[in-house]
Amino acid sequence: MGPIWLRRHAPRTAFATGAVVLALGLGLSACSSPKATGSSTTAGSSPSAGAPKTVADDVGATGIPAFYTPPNPLPPGTPGTIIRTEKVTGVPGVPATATVWRILFHSRSIYGQDIAESGYIVVPGGTAPKGGYPILSWAHGTTGFAGICAPSLFTSQGGVGPYVLPGLSDYLKAGFVVAATDYEGLGTPGIHPYLLGASEGRGVLDAARAARRLSGLHTSSTVMIYGHSQGGQAALFAGELAPTYAPDLHIAGVVAAAPATGLSTILGVVTTSVGQSILEFTIPVAYTWARTYHDLPPADMFSTTGETVAESLVTQGCLPALIAAIGTRHLTATSVFVPGAATNPVVIAHAKMNDPGRTETPAPMLIVQGTADTTVPPALSDAYVTQMACPIRDTIDYLHVTGATHGTVVNVSVPTITKWMTARLQGTAAPSTCGQPGDVATLSP
Repeated sequence: MGPIWLRRHAPRTAFATGAVVLALGLGLSACSSPKATGSSTTAGSSPSAGAPKTVADDVGATGIPAFYTPPNPLPPGTPGTIIRTEKVTGVPGVPATATVWRILFHSRSIYGQDIAESGYIVVPGGTAPKGGYPILSWAHGTTGFAGICAPSLFTSQGGVGPYVLPGLSDYLKAGFVVAATDYEGLGTPGIHPYLLGASEGRGVLDAARAARRLSGLHTSSTVMIYGHSQGGQAALFAGELAPTYAPDLHIAGVVAAAPATGLSTILGVVTTSVGQSILEFTIPVAYTWARTYHDLPPADMFSTTGETVAESLVTQGCLPALIAAIGTRHLTATSVFVPGAATNPVVIAHAKMNDPGRTETPAPMLIVQGTADTTVPPALSDAYVTQMACPIRDTIDYLHVTGATHGTVVNVSVPTITKWMTARLQGTAAPSTCGQPGDVATLSP
């Protein structure tokens, strides 16, 4: 069965600023699949066939394989160092000629703590070019907030998979090795800091570093970053962080499809009618940020009821389960959040820290935004480009994709994205729409 795009539509609501705040990104595909099998290696060993074993069942799976549990204590490792790998077969959407490796690798928390993250690497068939494969580091859309929501599980447990990079075959044919992080706390133990840009961005960069260290794989230092929805925010932050966090990587370009932006605007309306329509996003943002930031206690955002509900829901399941629970429990924004949450200066300060566009991105960028998107509407991406990116002189090619929805934009834009990425690899000067009317151009697939 082909991919099913799961979306939540919220009513458009205009603000004094003219911005439209709707639900943030949900970019996940859900379909049934055959079992995936795998064979493991540990750091320092060469990937090999090994004795295959079942690493995850399909819909009936209830747990996370032991692969995802890092050594305790975690031996020190530089960001991107591989802890262990596992070859996976039978992944839907992956060409038969390609090879998939599940990876566990070192990354860093926002406080510099050495942590383990999981993800996967897809290697195209054939021989690597003389200089090595360029790397496409993919950042996925929202799947959820618990360990079972990790895309590298390649299963339907939690209702969020299998989910691989849309258009994967095209990017492999273009000559990329694809590296993908699950993000901190998905797959691996611990909290997933949802929509916390610095955490996501580090994972995106460290997954690319891990691809460079996969034994037997010849890659270059050239990296293309690409993300959708939540992953669009992750991609934008990775581009901003790269010069200081990962100077060993040559970032050739950053692509974001319907990126999650304007977090400070969105958290500023958590207790309004608009906030009611996006509870499945604001509850996990508030809960995971409170568990991540040292200066942001839950009481700054949650009522006693809200904190109890968040504790029981956020870390236990994926996005579909949270949406269902909000409905069955009849949760409201005013019962979950304290009245002052939207104006609390600490909350707003952290939200602004997670708005991309505060720091110049040296690499050129491509933003594709569907005109029929009711999940991340054009107004949010427009504001990011015109008020943030263009004023700080980013090189950004911003395209309104005619008729595309939040789910379809990543599919209909594949030829455009592939062409743009290839041009960057060839050294062609990147176009910019900054200075054009609305700082945007139109793409009619």
